[in-house]
Amino acid sequence: MAVRPFEIHGDLYYELHVADPEQAGRVVGVRVPRHAMESEPRAGERYVLTFLMGQVTGAKRATS
Repeated sequence: MAVRPFEIHGDLYYELHVADPEQAGRVVGVRVPRHAMESEPRAGERYVLTFLMGQVTGAKRATS
């Protein structure tokens, strides 16, 4: 996973580049608002993401 921080109208977001679970070998970008993260993400970490209507509402570090 790669991480790229950026701002939209003063709000911090992270663009996470993650493996697509539906297509092996494909990488997709997911934009996650700072308030949905427990702490700043780092490249190589694994997360469990929750979505509502296509928007990320939560991101927790995977424990395994």
